[in-house]
Amino acid sequence: MRGSTAGRGPRRSDASRNDQRILAAARAVFVELGPEAPVSVIAERAGVGMGTLYRRYPSKEDLMRALSLAHMEQTWQEAERGCAVDDVWEGFEGFVTACVEAGVDGSPRLAGTFEITEDVLAASKRAREAIQTLVDRAQEAGIVRPDVNADDIITLLHALRERRAEKGETAAALSRRFLGIVLDGLRPEGSHRLGAPATDWQEIEKAMKSRSKEPDTDPG
Repeated sequence: MRGSTAGRGPRRSDASRNDQRILAAARAVFVELGPEAPVSVIAERAGVGMGTLYRRYPSKEDLMRALSLAHMEQTWQEAERGCAVDDVWEGFEGFVTACVEAGVDGSPRLAGTFEITEDVLAASKRAREAIQTLVDRAQEAGIVRPDVNADDIITLLHALRERRAEKGETAAALSRRFLGIVLDGLRPEGSHRLGAPATDWQEIEKAMKSRSKEPDTDPG
């Protein structure tokens, strides 16, 4: 029995590393090629066989859902870390910068290519609530304009994430430039009234459900 137990540890570790490689590759490939990208490209980029990928994710929709859940989990963690920083602006700026660098934005942007399940809705809501707490904290300190909410931040993160995904030194420099412009634009000094009201969770949830894809077992 001891030999059997010892053998499971390395296998679990290998599976975890494979999973991380697959999700990292999927993130890069979907940003680069869109949701129509073949899973064979993801497997090649991750350095795993198709059998390994399909054992973990039987369909492309399973992979997209897992990637979205991982994005939202990481965004939630970054927001929690930002709230724990004593300097309010440092915590807020650190959150935005970390999310851009990691390529996450807290929203299932691949929605419409997989079924929106309750765990996806719950993870998205948790990420948004954590970001809203961070925003509220910054607004109470008077360092973020009072007319933005979590969904505004998520939308900005998505735009910055897409810019960050571009390759080359020029793209990296422009990413830092646009990040600075966005952060300055979120400060209250000199701000003007926005042209439309903010969204709320009910609107977001309804939109996500309306774009949800029916379950599909075709691996793509």
